[in-house]
Parts: sequence; C-alpha cells; structure tokens
Amino acid sequence: MLPFSHFLTNKGFRPAIDILDDPIRRLDINKWKDAYLKDPSTMIIVAISPKYKADVEGSVVDNHGLHTKYIHSMMQNEFIQQGSLNFRFIPLLFLNASQKHVPSWLQNTRVYRWPRDTEDVLLRLLKEERYVPPPVRPELTLVIRPVSPGAAATL
Repeated sequence: MLPFSHFLTNKGFRPAIDILDDPIRRLDINKWKDAYLKDPSTMIIVAISPKYKADVEGSVVDNHGLHTKYIHSMMQNEFIQQGSLNFRFIPLLFLNASQKHVPSWLQNTRVYRWPRDTEDVLLRLLKEERYVPPPVRPELTLVIRPVSPGAAATL
C-alpha cells in the first residue's frame, strides 16, 4: 500500500489510508469515517487482496479485520442506498489478488489492477474518460456537383 500511496502523492493526490501497521500513524476509525466515508465527493480505493476478502467475508479475530469489516459494511450500505450504483468506490487488485477476491457487490464495477492499470486509475480518480478518437476511413470522397440556376430555386 505504501508504494501506491507514494505514487498518488507524487501525482498530486492526498491519500489517506484507513489503517497502517504503525500505531503512531494509525487514523482513528471515527475520524476516517467522518472525514472520508461521509463525504460523497471523496473517491475511495478498495485495496483488494486475499486478506481483504478473508477479513470482510470470514470470521474476524483481530482488530485490523474488525476495522476492515466495519468500513466494508459502511461502503456496501452506501452502495445499496445509491440503488446499487457505484459512484466513488474503485476496486484495485494488488499482488496475489484476482477477480474472485472482489466482494460480490463490486463485481459489476470496473476492477483495476495495480500497477498495470495505473493510467486508468488516475483517470477514474479525476472522473475523466479516456478519449478514443473515432476511426476515420482512409478514403473520404467528396462529390461536388454544379447546380444549374433553375434547379437552385427548387432546393
């Protein structure tokens, strides 16, 4: 997570990780919830890994798992309240993660892979679409026909 966080910082974002291994830098869950989860303008990247899946779907035995499960349930509730439309949660697969580790409610959302989809993740965070120019046929034909003065009046 830290290399990804540094990447975002270098691109001008201010990432906030819900929980860090360092207790000194750990963000209180209530502060995180009030500052980020309640703000609908904040984009939230869901770091998908086998451990994440185990934490949100399995029986949790540690504080980290309880913390993750609580935030996951809050995100899922918002998703349901939005009519099962995803406006701000970005599932991002990290090493050793696959589509099977994505929570069921995010299965119909575009899932990104780190670091392969770096540019697409940045576009999503900026709420921009990738511009794909329309194909242009190699041979455009322009036909010019002279119009007689009598025919011009009928047009």
